[in-house]
Amino acid sequence: MGAIADPAETSAPPVARGQNLASPSFLGALRGVWLFMWRSQLAWRRMPMRIFALLALPFLVYITTSSHHVSPQRRAVLGSPVMQLDVFSRRLFRAGLPLRPEQRAPLLLIFQEEFARAAGDGESQAGESNADWQSRQVKACYDGIGARIQTVLDERQVAAFESFESRNVVLSRNRANEPVWNWSDAFYRWLVDLYFFIVLPLSCVWASGALIRDELQSDTLGFLTTRPLSRARLLVVKYLSQAAWLQIAFLLETALLFAAGGLRHIPAIGALLPLFLAAQVLAVFAWSALGAFLGLVTRRYVAMALLYGLFVEMGIGRIPTNINNLSLMRHLKTLLAHNPAVQRIYEWPGAGVPLSVGALMLATVVFLSLAAVLFTFVEYHHSVEMQK
Repeated sequence: MGAIADPAETSAPPVARGQNLASPSFLGALRGVWLFMWRSQLAWRRMPMRIFALLALPFLVYITTSSHHVSPQRRAVLGSPVMQLDVFSRRLFRAGLPLRPEQRAPLLLIFQEEFARAAGDGESQAGESNADWQSRQVKACYDGIGARIQTVLDERQVAAFESFESRNVVLSRNRANEPVWNWSDAFYRWLVDLYFFIVLPLSCVWASGALIRDELQSDTLGFLTTRPLSRARLLVVKYLSQAAWLQIAFLLETALLFAAGGLRHIPAIGALLPLFLAAQVLAVFAWSALGAFLGLVTRRYVAMALLYGLFVEMGIGRIPTNINNLSLMRHLKTLLAHNPAVQRIYEWPGAGVPLSVGALMLATVVFLSLAAVLFTFVEYHHSVEMQK
């Protein structure tokens, strides 16, 4: 019979003195948490909801934003002939010169024919400005109408039409001189007001506030804290993994929103994209750090975040003194104000960019440090936390 091997001879090689294979490095822990996070985030059962969440807002932006894919010299400056005739009819009525029933039908035909003729006229002359071309187009249209209505209207009604024509020519020149982004205000309201200042902060707080709260709800925090990794490092590792995932998710959302704007031919959004992405990176880190801190303060961290937004962002942030530097939104507005379209719509002050960048980075460090201190020195018990 063969000799039985000594168990000591088949055991693993001895561990060198001072070496602790159970102690993971910071990068090793970060890698492990990250792999665990993205695999759970991309689970098949979650995919339909994640796809819906990504596409919902861009779809709303697309269907509610007007398209202005028209050459500046081909904008519809004349409007609708039916609407213009209705406006003219109301002016006559207020002047005590109402249209008679037999006048309306031939007058509508004249408006429609002259509007169609003016819309099909040639391009602007070389060197002619857009405003000059549009004024000439409108004047030619109403001159044609004025020449044909002599047999339809009486003298006083014709005089009222001449005043109406002069007013429309002036209005057309004013519209032509307006900045083109004023015509796409709805897109920027969706992008900045709703997405950047409501959806993004609440999503970051909601996701990051659950970093430790989820472990408490499932009573798995004890398994994590028994590993040879300090609580502060564990929190930072989970925060960085969550923040990285949020950066990817919001990068995709931003790409879809700007794609919707591109399909609607929103002008100058290409110039906004780099600035918007830079501000978004800082915003995600700051709001996520706030969420991680609030999640350790209370399990009602979303409600606490709303109160924070009400008193700090909407209250202190609007005070016209240096105390408004406590507002994260105030600094994000400073960054976005360097885009001409955003500045034209919101009129935010754009001075102090280095201060705003530093303040956002400092807020991230402060909130995360406070969260690490709480997690290190406060004991969280599943039964107690579930009763709160």
